[in-house]
Amino acid sequence: MRRGWHALVRKPDGSGVIRSGAALLALVIVLASPACSKSSDNVPTDSGPEASVTETAAADDFEFTEQEESVGRGEAIAETACAGCHALGAADESPHPDAPPLRLLSQTIDLDTLEARFADGSISDHPDMPDWQFEQIDAAGLVAYLKSVQSGPAE
Repeated sequence: MRRGWHALVRKPDGSGVIRSGAALLALVIVLASPACSKSSDNVPTDSGPEASVTETAAADDFEFTEQEESVGRGEAIAETACAGCHALGAADESPHPDAPPLRLLSQTIDLDTLEARFADGSISDHPDMPDWQFEQIDAAGLVAYLKSVQSGPAE
C-alpha cells in the first residue's frame, strides 16, 4: 500500500485515483527540510561545536506533530478534491452555489461522523456531490483539517 503525502481517493466502483496538489508538494519540501538539515551535521565546519548545536536546534524547529501532519494531509486533499466546489478560505465564496464553504460545515454536519462517512463513501445525498471514498488515514486527515478551519456563523 502506498503511504505518504498523497491521497488515494476511491470511488464506490472500486477505482482509485491518487491525487496531489501544489500544497502537497510544498508540504513534502517542508517536511524534507529537517532531514536535509540533519544530514549536514556530519559535514565539518570551522565554526566549532556551537555551530552544530545551533544547526540541530534549527532543524528541530521544523518537526511537526502528528496532528499537524494530519491537518496538512487533509488540507492537501481539500485543495485537490474539494476546492472545485467548496470555498477553502476564511472569507471566499464557494464556486458551486449549493456547496457550503468548508469553514462552515460544522453548522450543518456533525464533523465527528465524517471520518466514517468518508471511509465508506456515504458523504452526502446532494446529487452534485461526488461519491468519494478515502483511505482511513486520508479520511482522518481531512476531518482534522475541517475541524481546524471551522468558524462562527455566517454573517
